[in-house]
Amino acid sequence: MTAVMPTQVSVKSTARLHMGFFDLNGSTGRMFGSLGVAIDAPYIQIEVAKSEKTLIDAKNNENVIKIVENLGKSLKLDKCFSLKIVKSIPDHVGLGSGTQLALAIGAGLNRLFDLDLTVPQIAGVALRGKRSGIGIGTFEHGGLIVDGGRGSKETPPPVIARHNFPENWPILLIFDKTEQGVHGEQELIAFDSLQKASLDAAQTLAHSVLLQALPALVERDYATFSRVIYMLQHATGEYFSPIQGGLFKSKHVAEILKFLYENNVLCAGQSSWGPTGFAIFENDESARAMLKLLRQKFSNFNNISFQIVHGKNTGASILES
Repeated sequence: MTAVMPTQVSVKSTARLHMGFFDLNGSTGRMFGSLGVAIDAPYIQIEVAKSEKTLIDAKNNENVIKIVENLGKSLKLDKCFSLKIVKSIPDHVGLGSGTQLALAIGAGLNRLFDLDLTVPQIAGVALRGKRSGIGIGTFEHGGLIVDGGRGSKETPPPVIARHNFPENWPILLIFDKTEQGVHGEQELIAFDSLQKASLDAAQTLAHSVLLQALPALVERDYATFSRVIYMLQHATGEYFSPIQGGLFKSKHVAEILKFLYENNVLCAGQSSWGPTGFAIFENDESARAMLKLLRQKFSNFNNISFQIVHGKNTGASILES
């Protein structure tokens, strides 16, 4: 029986936290290696449909057109389609909007035209995963992801571990609407200009992530997991401080994180290049109590907003009609 081909595909995927790199030395032949987690908001939703000519409906039209042209060229796609961005993740705030957008469009076209591509293959043709595989892993699987770093092959970093993130560990996001994270040409210059971290530092972080953070997550040991995230955040922040002007990109987010650390909330930091900060709590009660306190203490920070989200343990949803 011949399968009925869809005429429209809807793809929905969520943001991710990138909690740091644990090998910025690379002497073993693989560079970076990172830890991150899918979160249930904010999210992106796109719709692609067969059409007599290619039509794009998106606010950030230039970026979307670039992604579409890239995918079309790489896939040798000569078929027309319409594309609508229904909902988007804010750009350049450290939540992985670019990767989720490219993968969502690629996954939609893959299903619409039966291209039979895997998510890593889509990431490859979309030119994603140059340094981190976290966004690729969360798109496909959800949950907490560890990638194995970039090797000599021109392929995205492989996912080497994936676990469900505790549903009862809420995550507080800290937004600064006046800042953007390092991106584009500035990001390329940053990675070219920084010296490699020491081998000892890389080995210590890798050991902590693989033999402390991951077992702690499986055993729901919040205190141990928190200590490793604190260590990873400070090592990553110090490494990139010459580029972003300190441990964290936003001075106001940095003040809030300092207050959190002083109040023994160690499982906190900046996602990717920021400016978005995060804090993970052991239960909803402690998260909401801290949120109330932060809103009172930092009420004069008009550029700052907060949102409580949770880990998301499933990958992107792809629906066809």
